[in-house]
Amino acid sequence: MSASIIRRLAGDFIRLTGGALIRWIYRIQLVHPERLPATGGALLLPNHITFADGFFITAACRKRVRFVMDEAYVARRSVRLFTSIFQTVTIRVNQPREAIRITIEALQSGDLVCLFPEGQLTRTGALNELKRGCELIARKAGHPLIPIWCDGAWGSVFSYERGRFFGKRPYLKRPGIIVALGHQIRPETADLEIVRQEMLAASADALSKRFESPRWGTRQPRGNGAALKNLRHAGEAAIRRAWVNGYQISQLSTLQWRQPFSILNGDPVPANLPGLRLAFAEMVHAEVKTHEFVPGNESATWVGGDRLREVLGHTQLSRAIVFYDFGQHALDPVYRAGLLHCPCLAVDGVVVAMSMPDPTKPWADSEPQTGHKPGTWGKLLPGWYLLPSEDGGLRAHGPAAPENGLELPAGSFLDAEGFLTRPAPKIRR
Repeated sequence: MSASIIRRLAGDFIRLTGGALIRWIYRIQLVHPERLPATGGALLLPNHITFADGFFITAACRKRVRFVMDEAYVARRSVRLFTSIFQTVTIRVNQPREAIRITIEALQSGDLVCLFPEGQLTRTGALNELKRGCELIARKAGHPLIPIWCDGAWGSVFSYERGRFFGKRPYLKRPGIIVALGHQIRPETADLEIVRQEMLAASADALSKRFESPRWGTRQPRGNGAALKNLRHAGEAAIRRAWVNGYQISQLSTLQWRQPFSILNGDPVPANLPGLRLAFAEMVHAEVKTHEFVPGNESATWVGGDRLREVLGHTQLSRAIVFYDFGQHALDPVYRAGLLHCPCLAVDGVVVAMSMPDPTKPWADSEPQTGHKPGTWGKLLPGWYLLPSEDGGLRAHGPAAPENGLELPAGSFLDAEGFLTRPAPKIRR
């Protein structure tokens, strides 16, 4: 029996037994399985949150999946066994024609081929810019493309939550993994914008599945004050949307799990953000500290709006402070020593986008990633996708929004890096 047959049989056996174990441990659910072709190959394009994404996708799809991997990673001893057993397609990023040829051959064999279009793991939790190589391979492949969103892996020991990939204790209670398949895209119509749009729509499908139970509309979050009072009178649909929005916030490296954040007593902004003030805080066990003033001699994370911005402007700061600004003037930069200003956007009491500190590099040769960018409200939260409105604007849709979506500020658009942006004002000459 040849070595290739042995490897394939070993891969099938491990896929069968290991896949069942992974599905049980991580409670993996697949959304829209009918979007996988019954026969023939397809190019899978998922987001990339952890080193274990390949196992999650393999366990969810049931059908054999082959992965496209940079040759540089295959050189690592810890990866070589995986690539051998699962017949990984190895490519060289500096030889795109060869990469296209190898990928097409794999698709023509009838397999599902998985390519991570970001080309790197996210260190913010949000979708990174998609690489042009993905677009080139997609157009030449001649097989359908299926965007994918894997939800629930942020916060695992394999993700960059807490600022490192490994060496951290797992949380005892995990939400489970949901793998949502987007609509198939014909290769001749594929471009990066269409792929990204379908990936974001799949993220909304994943969150809709996670919060489909009626109990989310009746589950009252713990807390007190105006935020809880307002939410109790808002009805079941609003309560469910608050839980979804709190979960969305937890999937970015903004406010940290199990770390406190501060608000200013009397600031109306936190009271009008129940997803952040109540649901997020309860989900990730983050203490909310209410202050009468800003202690400038204490390092802290603050959430607020224009009132907090004014108070900070008159406060002597001797320790580092991160300010998540949801105010009307959030896009007006604040330059102060010791203060990191992170503009954010909420519409009708629902958080849509958040800036955050730039993530560190895990290795010296890691590509840089950005958490905040001038002139933007930050990264679009997972679970949102954007569609044009009838008046030419843009609306955010997803399970945290009302049925008709949320109208975004005039002129808003999502740039290639996933930042929600408003065009710079024109300079009159």
